[in-house]
Amino acid sequence: MRASFLRQPRKPLSRSAAWNAALLNQCATPGLGSLMAGRRAAGLGQLLLAVAGFGMVITWFLVLALQIYNELFNDAPRESVAWLGWAGAGLFIGAWVWSLVTSLSVLREARARESKPAGPTVVILAFGLALLSAGALAETPRPVVDDEEYVDKVTKACARLLREGRLKSDDALRKQVRNGGANLRRPPHSRHKLAAPDLCDRLRQSTLAVGNYYRCPDCPKWHFNSSAGFVAGEEGVVATCCHVVTVRDEGVKESYLVAADAAGRAFPVVAVLAADRESDTCLVRIDAPDLPPLPLRAGVRAGEPVYCMGHPGGYYFMFTEGLVARVTRKRNEMLDERGRANGLLSRPILFLNVTAEFAPGASGAPIVDEAGNVVAQVASIADAGEPLVGDTNAPPVPSVPVRFCTAAEEILRLTKAGGSVSAPATQANAPAPKSRVGAPH
Repeated sequence: MRASFLRQPRKPLSRSAAWNAALLNQCATPGLGSLMAGRRAAGLGQLLLAVAGFGMVITWFLVLALQIYNELFNDAPRESVAWLGWAGAGLFIGAWVWSLVTSLSVLREARARESKPAGPTVVILAFGLALLSAGALAETPRPVVDDEEYVDKVTKACARLLREGRLKSDDALRKQVRNGGANLRRPPHSRHKLAAPDLCDRLRQSTLAVGNYYRCPDCPKWHFNSSAGFVAGEEGVVATCCHVVTVRDEGVKESYLVAADAAGRAFPVVAVLAADRESDTCLVRIDAPDLPPLPLRAGVRAGEPVYCMGHPGGYYFMFTEGLVARVTRKRNEMLDERGRANGLLSRPILFLNVTAEFAPGASGAPIVDEAGNVVAQVASIADAGEPLVGDTNAPPVPSVPVRFCTAAEEILRLTKAGGSVSAPATQANAPAPKSRVGAPH
């Protein structure tokens, strides 16, 4: 019976009936118009293909919704099911294009049977191209940052790592702080410039919140308090500021160093690979070998556009834009383990002054060029201006922030191919005060 149904002769269609079949195919459901036009075999194939594709898209949506629910309320990791949605969309588009071919054939036959020319078939083609273009240009979901939700998610992930015995204490990591010599397998320079929104998305993949998961001395709870860092090499090598690792809070008795990505996944810092207290740079390893690294690029020039992604004041994954105002060399004011000045100055360190905004909480954040190459990392902020007459302790007026970023050349010194070990610090008159931009407990 099925074979005889498929072999039944096609009835001739009028021009208006052919157009109705074409519109039903392209604007309603692929295959229905083909069945109405007597193209039963093609119509059934198109209809089955469209229904299968639609079903796969609905399944993808339901699975994604369930994963988001489990991720928010059960801390379950999310697995990518994008392939299911793409496959379903591909099947539906294939059915639509197949039905478009059938529609054009039906219109040609109807036009040949009638003396009056049919309406231009190019309308169908234009309509199809418009639909395909609309699908291609559809916006991807934009990331929305909820700071409280993010911190809560990271804190729960850290608690799980602590129960599993995977965290390493701050004290144990401080004992590993040593000068350069780390192996760093880093990606080659990128030469492809990205639009600012695409660059922001790229930085979000490799920028981390690096900080302490600690037991609060003032309440029974555990907290997460972070600065920033970025993935600098393969196998989980992360660059951040040295003071993020070395500075301790005397009131905190139990603390662990962790890193968290934009999805709120927490990773234990398992080792300090290399550090330079003078340039305030550090390379650590985290237990997350699959995160994409950012390339390091030396030789940036004043005037180049740069971008920063950090967590100023606990506002996570803030993206800002500016210029390299100048390339400078100066001596850092050395700090002791409590973060206080000890009167010593470092060797001359290569810095960039940039106009991209950042604030305390952004220590170690990447400063990148238009192609996503790291040219520096956030270090400190100084106030430019003069104090009020007769009051040398007053803040400068006007208070203008001058932002210092440690150049990529100083980070490369930490690698085996990057250069020599730091020279000893020297006693000297301290420069104008400047603030590190790490976030205190």
